[in-house]
Parts: sequence; C-alpha cells; structure tokens
Amino acid sequence: MLTQKQQKVLESIQSYMVENEQPPTLSELGSMLGIKTKRGVVKHLDALEKKGFLYRTSKPRGIVLTSATSEDMDTLSIPVLGFANAGRPLIFAEEDIVGSIKIDRDLIRNSSKTFALVIKGDSMNLRQVNKVPILDRNYVIVEKDSSYSDGDVVLAVVDNAATIKTFKRSQNSVILYPESSNPVHTPIYLKDDVAGFINGRVIAVLENPIF
Repeated sequence: MLTQKQQKVLESIQSYMVENEQPPTLSELGSMLGIKTKRGVVKHLDALEKKGFLYRTSKPRGIVLTSATSEDMDTLSIPVLGFANAGRPLIFAEEDIVGSIKIDRDLIRNSSKTFALVIKGDSMNLRQVNKVPILDRNYVIVEKDSSYSDGDVVLAVVDNAATIKTFKRSQNSVILYPESSNPVHTPIYLKDDVAGFINGRVIAVLENPIF
C-alpha cells in the first residue's frame, strides 16, 4: 500500500509522462510536488522503487514505471473527503480523507482541485449530472474554484456543514434549492455573497456499487 504522499508522487510522474511523453527530471518533479531538495524527491522515489512501482536508471530522466503502474496511466486517484448532505446541511464539512477512488482522466480537468464526497439523503434524487442521478450513497465529484451559474449543482458550506444543492441567483439573494421527490425539503436562502459559502461545482456523479 502507498501512503498519500507516495500516491501523489506516483500520480505526478504519471501526469507528467502523459503530457510530455517522457519522465520528469528530479528538479521538475520537485517543483511539481513543492519539494525544495533533490534529496527529498529521491527519498520518495526510493520508497516507490522498493514497493515495485518504478525503477531508476543513471540517465537524467531515468524514471521507469513498472507494469504495476502502467495500467493506471489513464486514471487518477481522487480523495474522498467524507459525506455531504443532499438534505438538510447536517454533516460537518471537515476535509477528512476517508479513502480514494480511481477516475478516468477524461472525466476531470484538474486533479489538484478535484475531490469526491459521498451523498447522504434524498433532496437531490430527481437531479442528474451526466445522466447519473444524485442518489443516497452515490459519489459526487467536486471541482474547487470552478465557475458556476444558475442551474449548476454546487457544494455549499452552510453553518460549517456541507450540502449539495442546485444554485440560483435571485434579485437580492442566492437560493440553494432541492430537486427531490420528497416534499419535506425546502430551499435555503442566503445573502448574495457566494464567495463565502460555495466550495465547488459538481462536475460528475458516480454510482456506488457497494450500496
């Protein structure tokens, strides 16, 4: 098993190779990861080499991925940061990583700004994103700092709790409204200052086969 840091190092190498068709140098990899010294980069490469995910040659770009990672070149591992309510915002929005899921690179634009949450509740069960409904226990894929407009599904943090709702801007407020078969759910009205509570836009919904 890889640690979160080792997983990030491996994915950074994979991303670089997909975009540039060659491995990164130690300096380039260090810059991508925010590691100031080559020794720090080598430490992570040594760990990945011991676990069989790569080996190194004496060449400047001598990182070679093994067969253990070649099948993952088209996927990225996205952190699951817990639960978000598709109901009343009762689940605390703490970025506590509870696991990860692998996603095709074509589904996301920027992996560093993308994370997953598990849906709790039924206030959005009539809404679909990419033809997949936002049902209880499904995954929603959220992109931070993404632009959004009326009708987009967003992750909002209200009173320190996370909720998934449809966004609409009215004349003097912002409305987060449910799309549900359950009439108990009602809209949330907030002042027109979206920067304070919109945490990202839902760009995909994935079925959760476990439930």
